[in-house]
Amino acid sequence: MKLIAKVMAGGAIGLIATAGVAVAALQYMDDRSTPEKLVQSYYNAIDQQQYARAYGYFSPGFAPKDYQSWVKGYADTKSVSVQFGGTQPDPGAGQIYWALPVALAVLMTDGSTKVYAGCYTIHLTNPQMQTDPPFQAMSINGAKLSLSDKPIAESVPKSCGS
Repeated sequence: MKLIAKVMAGGAIGLIATAGVAVAALQYMDDRSTPEKLVQSYYNAIDQQQYARAYGYFSPGFAPKDYQSWVKGYADTKSVSVQFGGTQPDPGAGQIYWALPVALAVLMTDGSTKVYAGCYTIHLTNPQMQTDPPFQAMSINGAKLSLSDKPIAESVPKSCGS
């Protein structure tokens, strides 16, 4: 299959397979409109080895303390696929939180795959309450993930309840 590099709107570079199958490996995604889109954007940055961008998805004070060690933790990661369970916002006192069930299929650089399951904690200060800059966008407060012995589709937690 022949691949053609093409400059898309806004200068982004994408690859198009001439057989009609799109290859999105270089497609940039930065979307904080929902908890799911935020986590997809985070792993899009990881897939592209844009670690500074991925690190920027953490809430202030919640990012890993040692950036270099955090980056090294992804050294053997080639790509990550994500599946989600359902989540509902938990608003209170101007803050909105989501407990987002996830399962990850991580393709390693050696060709093996590992599956992880758990929950992300997502935070947003209610936009109506943010009257002065800087605006704090939806961000990641943390994640608790464990290695799973099941396929990704069977690994998504039903909920993140206690």
